[in-house]
Formats: sequence, structure tokens, C-alpha cells
Amino acid sequence: MSACCGACLAVCCCRICGTINASSKYARIPYAVLFFLAILLAVVLRNNQSSFGFTVFGDVELEDCGSDCRSDQAVYRVCLALTLFFAAHVFILLPIPPAVAYDIHSAYFGVKILLLIPLLVSMFFIDARNMEQFAEASRVFSIIFLVIQAMAIIDTSYRMHYWMIDKENQNWDIFNLVLSFGLFVASLIAVSMMFAWFTEGGPCEIEKFILSTVVIVPFFYTIASITEVVSHGSLFVSSVITAYAVYIAFGAMISNPSQTCNSFANTEREPDAWQIILGVVFIAISITYIAYNMGENSSKLFGRHDDDESRGDVELKQTTELEAKTEQEGSKQEEKSEEELRNAKINAVLFHLIMTLASMYTCMLLTQWSSLDYSDRESRYLSGESFWVQTASLWLVFTLYIWTLAAPVMFPDRDFT
Repeated sequence: MSACCGACLAVCCCRICGTINASSKYARIPYAVLFFLAILLAVVLRNNQSSFGFTVFGDVELEDCGSDCRSDQAVYRVCLALTLFFAAHVFILLPIPPAVAYDIHSAYFGVKILLLIPLLVSMFFIDARNMEQFAEASRVFSIIFLVIQAMAIIDTSYRMHYWMIDKENQNWDIFNLVLSFGLFVASLIAVSMMFAWFTEGGPCEIEKFILSTVVIVPFFYTIASITEVVSHGSLFVSSVITAYAVYIAFGAMISNPSQTCNSFANTEREPDAWQIILGVVFIAISITYIAYNMGENSSKLFGRHDDDESRGDVELKQTTELEAKTEQEGSKQEEKSEEELRNAKINAVLFHLIMTLASMYTCMLLTQWSSLDYSDRESRYLSGESFWVQTASLWLVFTLYIWTLAAPVMFPDRDFT
């Protein structure tokens, strides 16, 4: 089944991508499409309780691998294939000349897909016990992607805010305000419920402290964002970041292995569809942001941005061919400068590095940060590492957003755009 899905994936991507040699920005689109098709494949296999048509787990017999095991192991293998695919790009592009790196990044998609398919299939013949290292690495490195995801959400929120403001329409202003207050109210209700679910079973001092920060920190940065001191601040952006912080906090709390504080610790728990859908939506925002804006100055985290400014950004031109002109003008060849090529190579390496991290985070998202211990159905979704990774990412999100508010005020002479 995975081979069939992979073949379909290849056909779709080949038709979409062909062997295009697009600009640095648009060359990322085929990779984003490939990434989401692979996520779709992982979701399909995760919810398929069959044997997938062949012995999927190496030395582990299928009868010894229950439905939970099959679901998680299928996700691990698809995500590991994606991780290796994008990581290979990083290691290949780093040592080679910029011009060659640019060509490899922006072309040969048909060849890459033909290499990805056998890589994907081969993952299903690896012993399930060998997936433990990949799962633990994904658990740790996901924190980096969560911060990158926060940057994407902050920037997208600013864009949405100014898009509504620029309408210069009272209805859009009212909608902006209502949506902001709606997110704040929903966040407050969610935190109140989390206090009831995760702090009433015992002392739970750490849990109370974490949830308190989800209330106190947003209160102060929201007040700051609507004052004249922080002129670039926005109530809407503050509400979005608060809602995202509550989402991360819930993920941390429900992963808490404390039997006394986590009221869900002793109950049989299935991964919630809404969490996976919401997580995939956040990933979609992040990857779209990365595909269009990473390495471009058109993305600004500190307020309004104009399209005219982004036109001056460095962008590679697609052609190096001789351009026919009139006899008076003669023939002239357009060459990519060394600086442009170096920038293109750096952006390509960073893009594939972030896609590698996104693949590892997707592994955790689709398996609900579960452990590889399938002997206890209740406790396999509980992990001290997952709890602290998500808690640390929560505080990093707060730090990042507060920095976007404070930096232009603290350093008015510096250009943060």
C-alpha cells in the first residue's frame, strides 16, 4: 500500500513540479507539496490497522505489534524517510559550490522523487526497536521547530492584522476587535479548565506555575501592545500568540507523567483528532511561511511592511541564457552574481534544515508524543521529556514575542525590519 501511495505521490509531484528551475522562493513550493503529501500518507497509514501488505516491522512479528504499535511505527517510518530526504539535501548542498547547490536545490525533482520512493519503502523493513533513537531525537529537536513555528505565526498574525486595518472599513475593524476578544476569552476558559484538570490532584506547584505564566505573561504583553510606547503593537497579534501558547501548554500538561496532577494519566487515551488537525494547520502555516518568506526581507515581525520595500530584496533570476536584442544593442548574458549565489545557497540550506526539523516535529504530532512502550496503553502518551520540551517551547514563544515588542523601543536607531 505504501508503494502505491508513493507512486501516486510521485506522479502528482512530477506533474506539478516537472523539472522546473524556478527562483529561489518558488523552488520551495514543490518541497512543501511533497511534504504535505507525505503527511497525508502518514495519516492514512496511521489509521490503517492492517498489515500494509507486507511485513512492515522487520524482526517484530505483526501479531506481536498491536494497533497502537502499527499506527505509531508507520508514522515513524514515513517521517524518518522525510527527515533523511531533507537532511541529505543539507549535507549535499553545504560543501559544493553555490551555483551547483542552487541547481540541485531548484531542479531534478523527478529524480529526487524516484529516490524518495525506495527510501520510503525501505523504512518499513527496519526493526521497530531501532525506531527508538529517532523518536527520542524527534522529541528533543521538535522544540526548535516549535519556535520557528511561533515566528511564522507571529509574522502571519501581523500580516493579517494590517491586511484588515488597510481595508479602512469599520466592519473589518469590528471583526478584528471581536476576533481578538474571542481568542482571549477562549484562552481564558481553556486555562481555567486546565487548572481544574491538572492542578487539583495534589500540590502540583510546577503545573500551577506554568499555567499561571500562561495568564500573567499575556496580560502584561497585551497591555504593552496597545499603549503608545509600543506603537507597532497589536491586540490581534497578542490574542493569537496567547491562544497558541495555551495550545502548547495543553500539550505539555497532558504529557505530564505525574499521576497526581494529570487527571488524564490513569485513563485510556486515544489521540484526539482535533489536536492533530490543529497541529497540521499550524504546520501548514509554518511551511507556507517558510516557503515564501524565509531568507527574504519581505517578512517583518515588527509591524507594517510595504510591498515596495520587498521588491528591492535579493532574488535570483531564473535564466543565464543569452538574451537576444537588437543589432544595435548586441547580445548580452545575464549572470548571477557570486553574492546572489551565496545567498541562494544559504537560504536553500536553511530551508532544508527547517524542513528536516518539521519532519521530526510531525512525527511527534501524529503520534501525540507517545513513547515506544506499548505494554501500558495509559502511560505511553506520558513523558517527562515531552512535558519539559513543550514547556520550554512555551517560554521561548513568550520570549520571542516580547522581543518583537520591546526591541524596536529599546533600540530605536536600529533597523529591525
